[in-house]
Amino acid sequence: MEKFVSILFAAVLLMACGSNEQHLKERAAELCQYIPDHELKEVSKDYMTLEFYNVLDTLFNHLPEHDTMDHEWLYYFVTGNGGTIPDFKVAAVEQTDKTHAIATIMVRQKWEDGSLAEGTDVEEHKMEMELVDGHWLMADFDGHKQDCIRYIEINR
Repeated sequence: MEKFVSILFAAVLLMACGSNEQHLKERAAELCQYIPDHELKEVSKDYMTLEFYNVLDTLFNHLPEHDTMDHEWLYYFVTGNGGTIPDFKVAAVEQTDKTHAIATIMVRQKWEDGSLAEGTDVEEHKMEMELVDGHWLMADFDGHKQDCIRYIEINR
C-alpha cells in the first residue's frame, strides 16, 4: 500500500508539473503581445510587473525622443520595422523557483500580409516572468530592464 501511495503521489506531481509548464508556455505566449515595439501599450501595465512597466513607461514617454533614438535598441526590444511584424513562438519555459520563470522566445519577422520576410533569421530571446498576486507577469526581457534603469539614471 505504501508503494502504491508513493507511485500515485509521483504521478500527481508529474501531472501538476506538466500542466504548470503548459500554463506557463501559454502565459508567456500571451505576454509576447505586450513586448514593446516603438510604443508601450497602456494595457501592458496589466501584464508586466509594476517596476518593469514603470521603467519602460519612463523610457518611452518621458525621455526626449532624440535620446532614445540615439540608442535605438532601448527604443524597442523585438523589431517590427519596415512593415514587418514579429511572429512569436514560445520554445520553452523553465520555472526557476516558486515565483520566477524564464521563457525562451523564438521570433521571426513576417510581412503584414503574413508571409515571411526574406533574409530574416529566427532570433532567440529570454523573457523573465514573475508570479504576482496569482498572475505570471513579464518582469524583464533579454536583461534590458537594468540597461534601461542605467540609461534613465544617466539622462535625468
